[in-house]
Amino acid sequence: MAEFVFSQRFLQDVAEWEQQASTNERAALTQVLAAVAADPVLPGRSPSFYDPVVPSYLYRAGPFLVHYRLNPDGSVEFLNLFHRS
Repeated sequence: MAEFVFSQRFLQDVAEWEQQASTNERAALTQVLAAVAADPVLPGRSPSFYDPVVPSYLYRAGPFLVHYRLNPDGSVEFLNLFHRS
């Protein structure tokens, strides 16, 4: 499993989402983040084209869309969380 860090924006996104999230939804998000950290090049990811110098990816699982990038040190940085209600 890769080391991982959270951007300030990701933490804000999670804090806003958690106000209305159920226990099951929180568990589902934990599983999604663990899957990305376990295999950052997992099938189903798509390039975000946000910054071509530092590529980042989008990964959709259930109601979640996670924006992340791989740092030069091999860690995964979670950038944004989007949630479909």
